[in-house]
Amino acid sequence: MVVSTARVTASVVAFLLTASAAAQTVLPLPASHAAAEGTTSTNVPFGRSTPTRVQYVYDGVLFQGPVTITGLRFRLDGGSTATTKVVDCEMSMSTMPTPLIAMNTDFASNRGADEAVVLSRQLLTLPAQGTAATPSPFLAEIPLTTAFVYDPSNGPLVLEVVVHGQPPGVYPLDATYVCNSPMVPVGPSSCLQSTGLPLGVESATTQVIWGRPWVARAFDAIAGNLVVLALGTVETGTWGGLSLPQNLAVIGAPGCYVSIDAAAVFYDVAQPDGSVTFPFSIPNNPQVLGEWLRFQAGTFDAQANALGLVTSQAQKVQVCGWEPVGRVWSNGVSATFGVREIGVAAVLQLTVQ
Repeated sequence: MVVSTARVTASVVAFLLTASAAAQTVLPLPASHAAAEGTTSTNVPFGRSTPTRVQYVYDGVLFQGPVTITGLRFRLDGGSTATTKVVDCEMSMSTMPTPLIAMNTDFASNRGADEAVVLSRQLLTLPAQGTAATPSPFLAEIPLTTAFVYDPSNGPLVLEVVVHGQPPGVYPLDATYVCNSPMVPVGPSSCLQSTGLPLGVESATTQVIWGRPWVARAFDAIAGNLVVLALGTVETGTWGGLSLPQNLAVIGAPGCYVSIDAAAVFYDVAQPDGSVTFPFSIPNNPQVLGEWLRFQAGTFDAQANALGLVTSQAQKVQVCGWEPVGRVWSNGVSATFGVREIGVAAVLQLTVQ
Protein backbone atom coordinates (compact mmCIF):
# COMPACT_ATOMS: atom_id res chain seq x y z
CA MET A 1 0.00 0.00 0.00
CA VAL A 2 1.29 3.43 -0.92
CA VAL A 3 0.87 6.23 1.62
CA SER A 4 1.10 9.77 0.32
CA THR A 5 3.95 11.98 1.50
CA ALA A 6 1.44 14.68 2.40
CA ARG A 7 -0.40 12.37 4.79
CA VAL A 8 2.85 11.23 6.43
CA THR A 9 4.03 14.81 6.86
CA ALA A 10 0.71 15.87 8.39
CA SER A 11 0.84 12.95 10.82
CA VAL A 12 4.39 13.77 11.90
CA VAL A 13 3.53 17.44 12.43
CA ALA A 14 0.44 16.52 14.46
CA PHE A 15 2.52 14.14 16.61
CA LEU A 16 5.17 16.77 17.23
CA LEU A 17 2.58 19.38 18.19
CA THR A 18 0.88 16.96 20.57
CA ALA A 19 4.19 15.98 22.17
CA SER A 20 5.15 19.63 22.58
CA ALA A 21 1.85 20.49 24.25
CA ALA A 22 2.11 17.48 26.56
CA ALA A 23 5.60 18.48 27.62
CA GLN A 24 4.41 21.86 28.87
CA THR A 25 3.12 22.37 32.38
CA VAL A 26 2.31 25.23 34.71
CA LEU A 27 4.24 26.19 37.83
CA PRO A 28 2.70 28.56 40.41
CA LEU A 29 5.14 30.80 42.28
CA PRO A 30 5.11 30.38 45.17
CA ALA A 31 3.28 27.06 45.24
CA SER A 32 1.76 27.93 48.64
CA HIS A 33 -0.34 30.56 46.84
CA ALA A 34 -1.54 28.35 43.98
CA ALA A 35 -5.05 28.17 45.41
CA ALA A 36 -4.64 30.60 48.32
CA GLU A 37 -5.00 34.36 48.27
CA GLY A 38 -1.90 36.42 48.89
CA THR A 39 -1.94 38.65 51.96
CA THR A 40 -1.32 41.90 50.14
CA SER A 41 -1.81 43.50 46.73
CA THR A 42 0.49 45.58 44.59
CA ASN A 43 0.10 48.30 41.97
CA VAL A 44 3.66 47.61 40.78
CA PRO A 45 4.16 47.71 37.87
CA PHE A 46 0.79 47.97 36.07
CA GLY A 47 -1.31 50.19 38.33
CA ARG A 48 0.82 53.25 39.05
CA SER A 49 -0.12 55.29 35.97
CA THR A 50 3.57 56.11 35.51
CA PRO A 51 6.66 54.43 34.02
CA THR A 52 7.84 51.79 36.50
CA ARG A 53 10.64 49.26 36.83
CA VAL A 54 10.46 46.20 39.07
CA GLN A 55 12.61 43.14 39.61
CA TYR A 56 10.61 40.26 41.05
CA VAL A 57 12.90 37.59 42.54
CA TYR A 58 11.88 33.96 43.20
CA ASP A 59 14.26 31.75 45.16
CA GLY A 60 15.48 28.49 43.67
CA VAL A 61 13.83 26.48 46.49
CA LEU A 62 10.50 27.11 44.72
CA PHE A 63 11.61 24.93 41.78
CA GLN A 64 12.05 21.15 41.61
CA GLY A 65 14.74 21.36 38.95
CA PRO A 66 15.80 23.10 35.71
CA VAL A 67 12.99 24.42 33.51
CA THR A 68 12.54 26.23 30.23
CA ILE A 69 10.11 29.10 30.76
CA THR A 70 7.93 29.91 27.76
CA GLY A 71 5.16 32.05 29.25
CA LEU A 72 3.77 33.59 32.41
CA ARG A 73 0.49 34.65 33.98
CA PHE A 74 -0.25 37.23 36.65
CA ARG A 75 -3.48 37.36 38.62
CA LEU A 76 -5.51 40.20 40.05
CA ASP A 77 -5.79 40.75 43.77
CA GLY A 78 -8.64 38.75 45.29
CA GLY A 79 -12.01 40.45 45.09
CA SER A 80 -10.81 42.86 42.40
CA THR A 81 -12.00 43.58 38.89
CA ALA A 82 -10.22 45.49 36.16
CA THR A 83 -10.78 46.88 32.71
CA THR A 84 -8.46 46.26 29.78
CA LYS A 85 -5.27 48.27 29.99
CA VAL A 86 -2.55 48.72 27.36
CA VAL A 87 1.01 49.29 28.62
CA ASP A 88 4.30 49.92 26.85
CA CYS A 89 6.23 47.03 28.35
CA GLU A 90 9.24 44.75 28.07
CA MET A 91 10.48 41.93 30.28
CA SER A 92 13.78 40.20 30.90
CA MET A 93 14.88 37.23 32.99
CA SER A 94 18.17 36.20 34.54
CA THR A 95 19.67 34.14 37.33
CA MET A 96 20.60 36.35 40.28
CA PRO A 97 24.30 35.98 41.13
CA THR A 98 23.69 36.26 44.89
CA PRO A 99 21.36 34.55 47.40
CA LEU A 100 17.92 36.06 47.87
CA ILE A 101 18.85 37.57 51.23
CA ALA A 102 21.66 39.48 49.49
CA MET A 103 19.27 41.08 46.99
CA ASN A 104 20.55 44.58 46.30
CA THR A 105 18.79 47.92 45.91
CA ASP A 106 20.97 48.37 42.82
CA PHE A 107 19.12 46.85 39.86
CA ALA A 108 22.32 46.05 37.96
CA SER A 109 23.75 44.00 40.84
CA ASN A 110 20.77 41.63 40.73
CA ARG A 111 21.05 40.85 37.02
CA GLY A 112 22.86 37.67 36.13
CA ALA A 113 25.29 37.10 33.27
CA ASP A 114 22.56 35.09 31.50
CA GLU A 115 20.16 38.04 31.35
CA ALA A 116 17.93 37.88 28.30
CA VAL A 117 15.00 39.91 27.00
CA VAL A 118 12.12 37.43 27.13
CA LEU A 119 9.36 39.82 26.05
CA SER A 120 10.46 42.35 23.49
CA ARG A 121 9.22 45.90 24.00
CA GLN A 122 5.63 46.13 22.83
CA LEU A 123 2.20 47.48 23.59
CA LEU A 124 0.99 44.74 25.91
CA THR A 125 -2.75 44.40 26.42
CA LEU A 126 -3.63 43.44 29.98
CA PRO A 127 -6.96 41.61 29.94
CA ALA A 128 -10.13 42.76 31.65
CA GLN A 129 -11.69 40.80 34.49
CA GLY A 130 -15.32 41.58 35.22
CA THR A 131 -16.09 39.03 37.92
CA ALA A 132 -14.44 39.24 41.32
CA ALA A 133 -13.16 36.08 42.99
CA THR A 134 -10.90 35.17 45.91
CA PRO A 135 -8.39 34.14 44.89
CA SER A 136 -8.69 35.50 41.38
CA PRO A 137 -8.04 33.13 38.49
CA PHE A 138 -4.74 33.53 36.72
CA LEU A 139 -5.02 35.88 33.77
CA ALA A 140 -4.42 34.91 30.15
CA GLU A 141 -0.89 33.77 29.41
CA ILE A 142 1.69 36.25 28.23
CA PRO A 143 3.75 34.17 25.77
CA LEU A 144 7.44 35.01 25.90
CA THR A 145 9.06 36.07 22.65
CA THR A 146 12.20 34.23 23.81
CA ALA A 147 12.13 31.21 26.11
CA PHE A 148 14.40 31.31 29.16
CA VAL A 149 16.33 28.29 30.45
CA TYR A 150 16.59 28.44 34.24
CA ASP A 151 18.52 26.18 36.62
CA PRO A 152 17.55 26.86 40.26
CA SER A 153 20.83 25.42 41.54
CA ASN A 154 22.57 28.49 40.12
CA GLY A 155 20.57 31.08 42.07
CA PRO A 156 17.18 32.82 42.28
CA LEU A 157 15.13 33.71 39.20
CA VAL A 158 14.86 37.41 38.41
CA LEU A 159 11.89 38.65 36.38
CA GLU A 160 12.42 42.29 35.44
CA VAL A 161 9.39 44.17 34.15
CA VAL A 162 9.90 47.62 32.64
CA VAL A 163 6.80 49.67 31.92
CA HIS A 164 7.92 52.59 29.74
CA GLY A 165 4.48 54.14 29.73
CA GLN A 166 0.91 53.44 30.78
CA PRO A 167 -2.38 55.31 31.00
CA PRO A 168 -4.00 56.16 34.35
CA GLY A 169 -6.00 53.39 35.94
CA VAL A 170 -5.68 50.71 38.59
CA TYR A 171 -4.60 47.15 37.89
CA PRO A 172 -4.00 45.53 41.32
CA LEU A 173 -2.00 42.31 41.27
CA ASP A 174 -2.16 39.64 43.95
CA ALA A 175 1.07 39.49 45.93
CA THR A 176 2.67 37.47 48.68
CA TYR A 177 3.52 38.86 52.06
CA VAL A 178 3.63 37.13 55.44
CA CYS A 179 1.42 34.67 57.27
CA ASN A 180 0.53 33.79 60.83
CA SER A 181 1.98 30.87 62.80
CA PRO A 182 -0.77 29.43 65.01
CA MET A 183 0.33 27.17 67.83
CA VAL A 184 -0.40 23.45 67.60
CA PRO A 185 -0.55 21.51 70.89
CA VAL A 186 1.78 18.52 71.19
CA GLY A 187 1.19 15.62 73.56
CA PRO A 188 -0.87 15.50 76.78
CA SER A 189 -1.91 18.57 78.76
CA SER A 190 0.11 20.18 81.55
CA CYS A 191 0.26 18.78 85.05
CA LEU A 192 -0.48 20.94 88.12
CA GLN A 193 1.89 22.92 90.29
CA SER A 194 1.48 23.11 94.06
CA THR A 195 -0.61 26.25 93.50
CA GLY A 196 -3.16 24.21 91.58
CA LEU A 197 -2.29 26.01 88.33
CA PRO A 198 -0.84 24.29 85.27
CA LEU A 199 2.39 25.60 83.80
CA GLY A 200 1.82 27.13 80.38
CA VAL A 201 4.05 27.85 77.41
CA GLU A 202 3.33 29.74 74.20
CA SER A 203 4.86 31.44 71.22
CA ALA A 204 4.78 35.14 71.99
CA THR A 205 5.49 35.85 68.31
CA THR A 206 2.48 35.73 65.99
CA GLN A 207 4.47 35.68 62.76
CA VAL A 208 7.43 33.31 63.00
CA ILE A 209 9.50 34.52 60.05
CA TRP A 210 12.95 33.48 58.88
CA GLY A 211 15.54 36.13 59.61
CA ARG A 212 13.44 37.64 62.42
CA PRO A 213 13.29 37.26 66.22
CA TRP A 214 11.13 34.59 67.83
CA VAL A 215 10.13 34.63 71.50
CA ALA A 216 8.82 31.68 73.50
CA ARG A 217 7.10 32.47 76.81
CA ALA A 218 6.34 30.33 79.85
CA PHE A 219 3.57 31.60 82.12
CA ASP A 220 1.74 30.93 85.41
CA ALA A 221 4.90 29.62 87.06
CA ILE A 222 5.50 30.25 90.77
CA ALA A 223 7.43 33.52 91.14
CA GLY A 224 11.10 32.90 91.84
CA ASN A 225 11.04 29.25 90.75
CA LEU A 226 13.44 28.00 88.11
CA VAL A 227 11.79 27.47 84.71
CA VAL A 228 13.38 25.50 81.87
CA LEU A 229 12.49 25.59 78.19
CA ALA A 230 13.35 22.68 75.92
CA LEU A 231 13.52 22.94 72.14
CA GLY A 232 12.97 19.71 70.27
CA THR A 233 13.03 18.17 66.83
CA VAL A 234 10.64 15.21 67.24
CA GLU A 235 7.38 14.52 69.09
CA THR A 236 7.02 10.78 68.53
CA GLY A 237 9.30 7.76 68.74
CA THR A 238 12.02 7.12 71.29
CA TRP A 239 14.50 9.53 72.81
CA GLY A 240 17.01 8.84 75.55
CA GLY A 241 15.26 5.61 76.51
CA LEU A 242 11.87 7.37 76.70
CA SER A 243 8.90 6.70 74.47
CA LEU A 244 7.44 10.08 73.49
CA PRO A 245 5.19 11.27 74.98
CA GLN A 246 6.58 9.73 78.19
CA ASN A 247 4.50 9.74 81.39
CA LEU A 248 6.77 10.61 84.34
CA ALA A 249 4.54 8.78 86.87
CA VAL A 250 7.13 5.99 87.18
CA ILE A 251 9.63 8.46 88.63
CA GLY A 252 7.25 10.39 90.86
CA ALA A 253 5.47 12.93 88.66
CA PRO A 254 2.09 11.43 87.70
CA GLY A 255 0.30 13.26 84.89
CA CYS A 256 3.47 15.04 83.82
CA TYR A 257 4.88 14.18 80.41
CA VAL A 258 8.00 14.67 78.35
CA SER A 259 6.51 15.22 74.89
CA ILE A 260 9.54 16.24 72.79
CA ASP A 261 13.22 15.46 72.69
CA ALA A 262 15.24 18.07 74.56
CA ALA A 263 17.66 18.96 71.77
CA ALA A 264 18.52 22.21 73.57
CA VAL A 265 17.57 23.45 77.06
CA PHE A 266 17.45 26.99 78.44
CA TYR A 267 16.49 28.23 81.90
CA ASP A 268 15.59 31.37 83.85
CA VAL A 269 13.77 32.42 87.02
CA ALA A 270 10.06 33.20 86.91
CA GLN A 271 9.18 36.89 87.28
CA PRO A 272 6.71 38.15 89.90
CA ASP A 273 3.88 37.66 87.36
CA GLY A 274 4.96 34.04 86.80
CA SER A 275 6.31 34.59 83.29
CA VAL A 276 9.67 33.87 81.67
CA THR A 277 10.56 34.89 78.13
CA PHE A 278 13.12 33.11 75.98
CA PRO A 279 14.26 35.16 72.95
CA PHE A 280 15.71 33.50 69.85
CA SER A 281 16.50 34.44 66.27
CA ILE A 282 15.32 32.40 63.29
CA PRO A 283 18.16 31.84 60.76
CA ASN A 284 18.18 34.34 57.92
CA ASN A 285 17.71 31.62 55.32
CA PRO A 286 14.58 30.99 53.22
CA GLN A 287 15.23 27.25 53.38
CA VAL A 288 13.91 27.17 56.96
CA LEU A 289 10.47 28.13 55.63
CA GLY A 290 8.02 25.44 56.72
CA GLU A 291 10.20 24.08 59.54
CA TRP A 292 8.45 23.31 62.84
CA LEU A 293 9.69 24.71 66.16
CA ARG A 294 8.76 22.37 69.04
CA PHE A 295 9.06 23.59 72.61
CA GLN A 296 8.02 22.58 76.13
CA ALA A 297 8.49 24.20 79.53
CA GLY A 298 9.15 22.69 82.93
CA THR A 299 9.56 24.07 86.44
CA PHE A 300 10.96 22.76 89.70
CA ASP A 301 8.30 22.66 92.44
CA ALA A 302 9.17 20.48 95.43
CA GLN A 303 5.59 20.57 96.77
CA ALA A 304 3.92 19.48 93.52
CA ASN A 305 4.92 15.80 93.48
CA ALA A 306 7.59 13.37 94.65
CA LEU A 307 9.87 14.23 91.73
CA GLY A 308 9.53 17.97 92.29
CA LEU A 309 9.07 18.64 88.58
CA VAL A 310 6.08 20.00 86.67
CA THR A 311 5.85 20.05 82.87
CA SER A 312 3.72 22.11 80.51
CA GLN A 313 1.93 20.81 77.47
CA ALA A 314 4.34 21.05 74.55
CA GLN A 315 3.57 23.30 71.58
CA LYS A 316 4.86 23.76 68.05
CA VAL A 317 4.77 26.61 65.52
CA GLN A 318 5.79 26.65 61.89
CA VAL A 319 8.12 29.10 60.19
CA CYS A 320 5.68 30.55 57.68
CA GLY A 321 7.33 33.53 56.01
CA TRP A 322 8.72 35.59 54.59
CA GLU A 323 7.96 33.68 51.41
CA PRO A 324 11.29 33.04 49.61
CA VAL A 325 10.69 35.91 47.20
CA GLY A 326 11.48 39.60 46.99
CA ARG A 327 11.40 42.68 44.80
CA VAL A 328 13.23 45.89 43.99
CA TRP A 329 11.19 48.60 42.30
CA SER A 330 11.27 52.27 41.38
CA ASN A 331 9.06 54.97 39.95
CA GLY A 332 10.40 55.72 36.49
CA VAL A 333 12.74 53.57 34.46
CA SER A 334 15.95 55.60 34.62
CA ALA A 335 16.72 55.11 38.32
CA THR A 336 19.61 52.77 39.05
CA PHE A 337 18.45 52.04 42.60
CA GLY A 338 15.06 51.05 43.97
CA VAL A 339 13.12 50.06 47.07
CA ARG A 340 14.10 46.59 48.36
CA GLU A 341 11.42 44.37 49.91
CA ILE A 342 12.03 40.79 51.03
CA GLY A 343 8.97 38.53 51.09
CA VAL A 344 6.91 40.55 48.61
CA ALA A 345 6.40 39.53 44.98
CA ALA A 346 3.58 39.15 42.50
CA VAL A 347 1.97 35.71 42.50
CA LEU A 348 2.84 34.12 39.14
CA GLN A 349 2.08 31.06 37.11
CA LEU A 350 4.88 30.07 34.74
CA THR A 351 4.47 27.93 31.68
CA VAL A 352 7.47 25.62 31.68
CA GLN A 353 8.95 22.68 29.82
